Amino acid sequence: MRLILVRHGETWFNQVGLTQGWCDSPLTEKGQAQARRLKELLADMKIDAAYSSLSERAYDTACIVLEGRDIPVERDRRLKELNFGKFEGFPNSFRMDFVWDGHRREHDYRQYGGEAPQDVVDRELEFLERLPQENAADSTVLIAGHGASLRLLVFHLAGESLREKFPKFEFFHNATAIVLSWENGRFEAEQIIEVER
Repeated sequence: MRLILVRHGETWFNQVGLTQGWCDSPLTEKGQAQARRLKELLADMKIDAAYSSLSERAYDTACIVLEGRDIPVERDRRLKELNFGKFEGFPNSFRMDFVWDGHRREHDYRQYGGEAPQDVVDRELEFLERLPQENAADSTVLIAGHGASLRLLVFHLAGESLREKFPKFEFFHNATAIVLSWENGRFEAEQIIEVER
């Protein structure tokens, strides 16, 4: 099985620097254009099934990327972004004043009413368990989600090969896709596809 992990395009909250996890904001015109560009970059790639976070920003991105293909996008709550708790809707700078420790990683937001990184990985892994039951072994599955949650997932599934093949990768920028392939009993990072920022 092959996975195409896609972060949503730019949103209004991204544009103005507000924290969005479980709260949502719409794609900007630039975000829609990024999704259309990603559609072009994925045009020659076989896609058999698609899943999305409940958030409109992820679902809308998936729908744009898949325009012209007869592939429904199924939403699943387990693909939601990391819950930032009380910081949702506040400026990113305000949130980082509280949690920044000098490292670019996902922090534990349980003390602020949110989630810990492991909570996110656990629900994403629970979601992945459904894929072999619903899709053939040689399927390519597109999963549209979010920057922090997808980063946690990709490093959990394929961290070693990701660091080896793409040592400069740190974070999913808007409308970035990472392709993972199942090889020798584990996922391997195959390709990173980025649109112009």
